Amino acid sequence: MLTTRELQDEIIRLKKEKDICILAHAYQSHDIWEVADYVGDSYGLSVQAAKAAQSTVLMCGVRFMAETVKNPFTAKDGFAC
Repeated sequence: MLTTRELQDEIIRLKKEKDICILAHAYQSHDIWEVADYVGDSYGLSVQAAKAAQSTVLMCGVRFMAETVKNPFTAKDGFAC
């Protein structure tokens, strides 16, 4: 079984390899914050999602937050909740 640090290192490697922006709500655990590109409230994360240069945005939060983040994107962006 991997340690938390090993999991974080693998997540960081994969997000670079696959061009992923990780957004994390402020109530997520510190372990999640450490791999996130941005940490904030729902509104702040939706603003960051709109600015993200990566091809994929991964939201660490509850479903309605992912849908809030989805709003700045169009169907052509391939965003899915």
